Amino acid sequence: MDPVTPAYARLRSAVTELLNAHDLAGVIAHGAPATEYDPEMEDFAALITAGGAITPEAVAAVWHKWFGDPSEPPGQPTQGMDALAADLQAIQSGFLHY
Repeated sequence: MDPVTPAYARLRSAVTELLNAHDLAGVIAHGAPATEYDPEMEDFAALITAGGAITPEAVAAVWHKWFGDPSEPPGQPTQGMDALAADLQAIQSGFLHY
């Protein structure tokens, strides 16, 4: 396992907080653990550190990877995905200028 820098640990924590706050799958509200979205968090953290575009379509693609039917393409982003993308963009901006 690669060592996690303090900055990357803060990024992961911030992304986890956003995913849990947005709770697009509605599972946190039903008692799922705070780590429920860890796989998605890792994908978003990697995208942010790579400088990739955090668009609603990127959010929909990550969501589809973990929750969608692999035989179908990702659907159109929802309003919740639009909002999550905007919040992730804010994190990305702060992280890249850190």
